[in-house]
Amino acid sequence: MTERTLTHGVGTEMADDIRDHGYAILQTRVERIPRLVKGLPCQEPEGCTRPATLATLAVDAVADEDGGAGLRFAKGPDGNPLCIVVCDEHRREASHDLYRALTGRMRPDGIRAFDAPGQYLNWY
Repeated sequence: MTERTLTHGVGTEMADDIRDHGYAILQTRVERIPRLVKGLPCQEPEGCTRPATLATLAVDAVADEDGGAGLRFAKGPDGNPLCIVVCDEHRREASHDLYRALTGRMRPDGIRAFDAPGQYLNWY
């Protein structure tokens, strides 16, 4: 499994990852996503019973809107953003699992995991 680099904030680096890899990976605390069901267990495929603390999402487009980043999340067949929630221990594996679910390939070297500290995420 390749190392991941956590990059705080979103900006041109996220757009670069989308251009180079098809997606950018956003990983943030579950409490920053009001529509996310609280109290979910970790979704690590090999099994984990800890409560989820992080949400991992794939971003497929970024737009600069009034000084803030507008993110378009990759969506599943139900129309909701694809999201893997995990405990702190499985944070690294989640970005790899999500990228593999989206593309059928291992996550490439060089793709980063982004965070949007202090920002709450909504989707419609």
